[in-house]
Amino acid sequence: MKGLATRYAPSFALVRAHLGFGIVGSVLFAAALGGAAWNLEGHYFQGKILGLVHLCALGWILPIAFGAMLQLVPVLFEVPLRSERTAWAALGLYAIGGIGFVGHIALLATVASLPLSAFLLFLGVLLHATHLALSALANPVRARSLTGLFVLSALAWLVFAASLGFMLAIHLWHPYLSVNHLMALRAHAHAAGLGFFGLLIMGVGFELLEMFLLSHGAPAWPGWGALALVNVGLVALCWNFLAGPFPDLALVGAAAIALGVVCFAIRVQMILARRMRRHLDASAWLSSGSVLCLLGALVVAGTLSFAGLGDDMQNRLVLAYGLLALPGFMGTMVVGQLYKIVPFLIWLHRFSAYVGLKKVPTASELLDERSREIQAALMIGGLLLLLAGVLAGQSLLRLAGAATFFAAMVYSARNFLVVHGRRP
Repeated sequence: MKGLATRYAPSFALVRAHLGFGIVGSVLFAAALGGAAWNLEGHYFQGKILGLVHLCALGWILPIAFGAMLQLVPVLFEVPLRSERTAWAALGLYAIGGIGFVGHIALLATVASLPLSAFLLFLGVLLHATHLALSALANPVRARSLTGLFVLSALAWLVFAASLGFMLAIHLWHPYLSVNHLMALRAHAHAAGLGFFGLLIMGVGFELLEMFLLSHGAPAWPGWGALALVNVGLVALCWNFLAGPFPDLALVGAAAIALGVVCFAIRVQMILARRMRRHLDASAWLSSGSVLCLLGALVVAGTLSFAGLGDDMQNRLVLAYGLLALPGFMGTMVVGQLYKIVPFLIWLHRFSAYVGLKKVPTASELLDERSREIQAALMIGGLLLLLAGVLAGQSLLRLAGAATFFAAMVYSARNFLVVHGRRP
């Protein structure tokens, strides 16, 4: 992959709409987190926490993932998108259904409009995933590559997670499932969080890190190991949640996922070791921090599984796990990569035509590094304070962390607005 540019690239307006949706969602999530921080405790099955989780995933992370994939699939697979109209229709369904669903779930409003919102959301996700998968499969050779299999397996897990989510929404309105809905919720969370977001970040992250760090020649075997182990582990865990309990199978699944995450971290380290660009900027630090958050989530998950804990500490660790996985692993990786993607897209669509005709800035010069460093420091500092507050059960620490994190996301939105406003 020579860059993010390709003759197959979709319209800038389509990608910008998805990324803009997610950036606004990130600020709304940070604000909601600040409003809930003082009493952010207890069991996870409560409207406040479920609303935060879904606002983070559906309002911030997933729209940006879709927007990035609309730009990256034509580059990675060397094919055009099958239909931009389909992508716009998917975004419309997703936005209407997602806004309604998050509102319902935050209030635990189990009325008839809950499954209706969930259905529109499900259709939007299904349309996005199918459209991207069919576009990628138009190039069978690239689809069988390491990155191709990461992307396609991530999309498959997304459809599975969305299907479970829709089924759970119907169950909340009119109970019908024969399995424990909390076990089904765990399967849904792992399929969405690690199955879609995790595999997508792993597969695409390898490509982006190599491209932006000018790193070449890292062995591929840790990547193949991560792909196989995480998929096998997820199948085992989800089967345990939905058809179990099968303690031995759950142990095998957890061990496979742990080894897969280690393989992912090993390949990231190999890419970093071979980089030609020795200086690590704020984007690289955020991306590296996201890997540490993933490893931290792995440690917390192991503690939850094998340590005999009281209910209070177990609830705290579950919340810590969510913070490490969502705004920690996914959020910091997303922001870090957007600091590379957004300036490049703005440069490509507004400045590239003037190369050779007048002096134009490079993509990296569209936003000063100091602004990125301030935002990265605020984001990481806020997450650490939040994590400490959750584990210690200290409201003031949680509030300080949430306020710092909110400042980070506002500053992030400000940075992207600065880039978007740059013109020749």
